Amino acid sequence: MKLQNTLFIVVLFLLSTGSLYSVEKTKEISLKSAVIFNTLCAKCHEGQCSGRLSFDTGSEAASSHIKRYANDSKISNYEVKEFFALLNYMKKECHLFMPSDIKWKTDNLLDFTTASHKRYFIPLGKLESGKYRLHIQAKEGTDFSFEVISSQFDSILYQSVYSHTEEKVFNFTLDKSTNYFLRIHSKKPLHFKGLKLLPYLNNPS
Repeated sequence: MKLQNTLFIVVLFLLSTGSLYSVEKTKEISLKSAVIFNTLCAKCHEGQCSGRLSFDTGSEAASSHIKRYANDSKISNYEVKEFFALLNYMKKECHLFMPSDIKWKTDNLLDFTTASHKRYFIPLGKLESGKYRLHIQAKEGTDFSFEVISSQFDSILYQSVYSHTEEKVFNFTLDKSTNYFLRIHSKKPLHFKGLKLLPYLNNPS
């Protein structure tokens, strides 16, 4: 019995240290996994980033949970391990993660969506405090909602858009300089004609 208990403790130790090691390797996380995690998984954990759902028993034990909630896309066992690393990063750092060397443009927005094209997670970059205008134009006349969120989970703007294909403009104010993201959810596949974020330099006349 003592030998079995000792082995059990050793296995738990290895799994937990392996998960800490995976946190340090978040720079190797793929964009696909980061987008899926931040649209499908992160919402459940943002309010409890230091809480109990850290999956300390390792990615294998968390595999069924992750695959169940990430069913928007077909995912591999390697990607499950990436989700596990992202979850541990969120729990440890209380921040959202995206690969920092990837920039968005209107013509590469599909790089920031899930396979169904129903969810997007777009890094807006590090923005200074001040007023901004977000211009969005969808191709399809379908309903969607979006949220501007900071890397520390502060929700700056949440808006629902109903069946519009013309350009819509939304104003918001940032109180601090940090990294911000645009998270979009739609019930149907969604594509965009245009997406712009501009500083709101002048007050409206």
